[in-house]
Amino acid sequence: MEYNKFEEIVSQAEVLPAVLQVEAHPYYQQHQLKEKISKYGTKLEAWYPLGHGDKTLIEQPIFQELSDKYKKSKVQIILRWHIQDGNIVFPGANKPEHIKENLDIYDFQLTDKEMQEIGKIDCGKRYYYLESDNAAKTYLGMKLDFDAQP
Repeated sequence: MEYNKFEEIVSQAEVLPAVLQVEAHPYYQQHQLKEKISKYGTKLEAWYPLGHGDKTLIEQPIFQELSDKYKKSKVQIILRWHIQDGNIVFPGANKPEHIKENLDIYDFQLTDKEMQEIGKIDCGKRYYYLESDNAAKTYLGMKLDFDAQP
């Protein structure tokens, strides 16, 4: 989401958004957007946190190097990077062993230098493009009646 669309939503909101879900992964890190939304107290939730499973991203040499060092999978390294970078992340998984592996990222920490090395692979590559602005206009026009809900 472009920042100007976020500001348009904020200008009409009665309650400021706590979370903004946008595409974010090591190839598209969203640091500028995160800095801008932070003034509203909004946090970034990473959508496509593993770059839509792009093998080119996951097979980046930095992830293999860190995988070897920490004895974690490359996916775990990427998820740990998200957490340390301040992103909220809900990786998709449909197998119990993957769910368990995705949670097993809190017993190590990447160094500042390692975080910087991962930062260098940000190339602005996106995997999802909104066909038009119609979706954003639809969301802006939504009027939910919370009092009518059970």
